[in-house]
Amino acid sequence: MKNLIIILLLVFPTLMLSQTATKWQQKNADKISSYVIEKMNLNAEDATFFSKVQLAQIVENANNIKESGASTADEKKAVYRTGYTNIKAKLDKRFGKKLATDLLKAANEARSQ
Repeated sequence: MKNLIIILLLVFPTLMLSQTATKWQQKNADKISSYVIEKMNLNAEDATFFSKVQLAQIVENANNIKESGASTADEKKAVYRTGYTNIKAKLDKRFGKKLATDLLKAANEARSQ
């Protein structure tokens, strides 16, 4: 039991710190979220949800790339595909398939600007 507590105390802060967004990630998520929120006319609650999910996915993608050591475009593309599937599932659950697809299309438009 004592060993479990020690392990948790060592692992938990590491996991928390690894999920902190960099300034670039925050700025990128804000840019995408602002565009999508404005284009899709999301209410405040939905806008907050979308912003949090978008930032979490950007951070998770970066962490997964770092952990897997992905360096080629194909390796990174696999990580991004998994991330897209994850964010789509979260948005589907909250907004339904049609609106979730429209939100992701708008997010892709925001990335290209």
